[in-house]
Amino acid sequence: MPGDDFRFTRELTALDATKLDRAEAREVEGLYRAKEYLATEFRDRLIEVESERDLLRTRVDRLQAERDSLRERLDGLEADRGSVAPDRLVASLGDAIASARDDLSAAEYAIGRVEVDLKANVVGGDDGPRFQLPDLAEPVNRETLSTLRFDLRPAAPAEETTVYDPIPDVRDRSLAEARGAVQRAGFTVGEVTTEPGDADDVVLDQFPSPRSVAEPGTPVDLTVSERRELDVPSVIGLDLEDAAAALDDAGLTVGAVDAEARDAPADAVVGQSPPAGESVPVGTAVDLTVSAGSAAADAASEPPESDGLEERATADLEAVDGIGPTYADRLRESGVADVATLLDRDVEAVAEVTRAPASRVENWFVDARRLLEDE
Repeated sequence: MPGDDFRFTRELTALDATKLDRAEAREVEGLYRAKEYLATEFRDRLIEVESERDLLRTRVDRLQAERDSLRERLDGLEADRGSVAPDRLVASLGDAIASARDDLSAAEYAIGRVEVDLKANVVGGDDGPRFQLPDLAEPVNRETLSTLRFDLRPAAPAEETTVYDPIPDVRDRSLAEARGAVQRAGFTVGEVTTEPGDADDVVLDQFPSPRSVAEPGTPVDLTVSERRELDVPSVIGLDLEDAAAALDDAGLTVGAVDAEARDAPADAVVGQSPPAGESVPVGTAVDLTVSAGSAAADAASEPPESDGLEERATADLEAVDGIGPTYADRLRESGVADVATLLDRDVEAVAEVTRAPASRVENWFVDARRLLEDE
């Protein structure tokens, strides 16, 4: 019982702490602290209750003043005439309650339930039923008076509602698709960081994580992949043009192209550097070795049968450092039969005909001039 607890706490003040062991002393100390805490809580609560009571008294005084005003208005109506229309009576009562609510709302109080016990005689009139009011000189019994009852309570504070929306899952999407999805969901794209990956601009991770919720406009940070190194594909056995296309699709370029007499179709790739499977940076140039064709291989292995003009012109072209049988055949097909004719052409035109890099063709021209000067 609360009374027993109080007596027990009060009796604790007379304990001899020297007769207690350490555990008992700590327990008694805890009881003292609990008593002090409860006493402080009770005092604070009492102050709050007294403050609320004073505030309610002020509000009640104001309501009593409103009630007195209503009574004065009713007295005025009674003085004018002995009856009042129902709608006028109800409207006057509603106006008074609305005025009281406005005053109370400024003090953060509100009128709750309102009950009215209307005790009046109903009489007929020209414009319908009317409530008959007592005469001022007529003695009135308190039991016959109408009663107005209402609840007075603190006004509930307006609660701010925060809206949260789900975060979309944009992982494994491209960066452009992820941006669109994030913005359509009502969020913004925050910091975008990169990590090595197998492709460029693919979302690897995001924060906040998918299926979580956040306020609209929250930034969503994205981590996207960046292809910094890739494996060289194998192009051996492909035609030179197909090999160039395969390297371009892989993010690489064609470097130096050398022709060798091999027992393979002309322009077929028979060697590459770097080799297939090696990891290299994006845009690395891959040097290719192509076959000059089986006929060229046979011709290279057999001694020339004659010193005709055509053979001499071929020898003259292949005497230029870097021009092999394949490049020589392409030059002859374009009308270039010897070194002198080669030097009459533009570097760009020769590079287009032979499908060799312009830098390599420039080296051909330097060596061709050297050969003519030696002659």
